[in-house]
Amino acid sequence: MAYTPDQYKELFQRLINSSLSPGDTQQLLDWLGSNDHDPVAAELILKQLAVADGRPDEAAMQALEARLHNILTLDNGEQTAEVAVIPFYRKTGWRVAAAVAVLLTVAGLYLLINRKPATPAPLVQTNTPADIAPGREGAILELSDGRKLVLDSLGNGMVATQEGSAVVLNNGELQYRSASNASEIVYNTVSTPKGRQFRLQLADGTKVWLNAASSLRYPAVFAGNERLVEVTGEVYFEVAKQADESGKRKPFRVKINDQTQVEVLGTHFNINSYADEASINTTLLEGSVRIVNGQQNTLLQPGQQAQINGKSAGTKAIRVVNDVALDKVMAWKDGLFDFQDASLEEVMRQLERWYDLEIVYEKGIPKLEFVGKMGRDLSLANVLRGLEMSNVHFRIEEGRRLVVFP
Repeated sequence: MAYTPDQYKELFQRLINSSLSPGDTQQLLDWLGSNDHDPVAAELILKQLAVADGRPDEAAMQALEARLHNILTLDNGEQTAEVAVIPFYRKTGWRVAAAVAVLLTVAGLYLLINRKPATPAPLVQTNTPADIAPGREGAILELSDGRKLVLDSLGNGMVATQEGSAVVLNNGELQYRSASNASEIVYNTVSTPKGRQFRLQLADGTKVWLNAASSLRYPAVFAGNERLVEVTGEVYFEVAKQADESGKRKPFRVKINDQTQVEVLGTHFNINSYADEASINTTLLEGSVRIVNGQQNTLLQPGQQAQINGKSAGTKAIRVVNDVALDKVMAWKDGLFDFQDASLEEVMRQLERWYDLEIVYEKGIPKLEFVGKMGRDLSLANVLRGLEMSNVHFRIEEGRRLVVFP
C-alpha cells in the first residue's frame, strides 16, 4: 500500500534512528525507486526533522551513510551488485538531508536517478545536444621529426621507432622499449586535449599518467647522468630507480616552468600545474622529492604538498601543507571527481577539462562550497543533476557551452 507524506516522514525518522523494520525498508526503497519519488521532497522532509532533532555530528552522519549503504546493497537478504554510496551536498547544508538525496552509482550509473522524473527540470534547450559524454582514454604523440599520431585511433602494436626505442601501444598504454644505446637524444611529446587522459611507460620504466589538458615532453631514451622531462597540466609519476655505469643513482627531474623543478630518485608523486589554477601543487605519495623554485628549495615527505603561487613562480616562497587528503589529489587517476571543500569555480574548471566545455556564468558566480564524490564516467547531464541539489542550475547549449545560473 502507498504511504502518506507523514508516514514517509516517520520512515525517515526510523531510518535515522536505525529502527526500520524489513517491511518499512522495502517500502522506503520502493518509493525511492519509483516515479512518485521526489528527491527534493525527501530532502525537505529530512530538513524538517533536522529542525526538530538538531544537526547531527560527523559520527552520526557517517553512521547514517553506513546504514543507507547496507540497506541499498541488500535485496531479500542477498548481496546485490556493488553499490557506491556517494553523498553530495553543499557544505553549509544539513548532511543527513543530503544523505537521503544521495547519489548511488552502479558501474558509474545512478541507481536512484536511472529514470526520468515525472516533471524533470530541463538541462538543455530545445534543438540542442541532449547530453555530453564523459572524457576517455586518448592522446596525441608528437615524434622528434614533428609527425603527430592520434593514439586513440590506433590499435595495439608498434607505432614508431625513435633512436633505439620501439614505441609500442599496448592496451591503451604507450611503452618505450629500448633496444640499444641512442646515438643522440631525441624528444617526444604526449599531450592530452580536453576530454582525454592517458598513461605511458618511459624507456627507464617510469610510469606516467596524464590528466585532461596536460602534456609531457621526454627523451625517447635516457642518456647521460640525469633524466629530465617537462610537464604542463596535471601529471602523476611512479619513477623507476635507475643507476649510471658507476652504480650511482640517476636523478629524475621534472621541469614545470623556467623557475620550478621537482627532483626525485625513485618515488610516486602528483603535479598539478594548470595555468588557470591559483597555485602549482606537487603532492608526494611515496619516497621523497625536492622542490626547487628559483633560489628556494624544500624537501617533501609522504603526505605533504608543496604549493607555489602559479602567477609568481620563482619569486614566492614554497608553502608546505601537511597531511594532505591524498584520495582527493588522486581522485582523477582513480576515475572520480572529488569535490571536497571545492568552490563552484573549482568544480566548473574540472568539468571544463574533462567534458571539453566552455563555461559561462549568466548572472555572476554563486558562492557555493561542495563536498562529495562522483564518477568521471558519468555523462555531463547526470553530473549536473547532482550539482543542482545545491541550488545552482545549468543549461547545455550548442558548441559544448555550459551556462551556469542561480
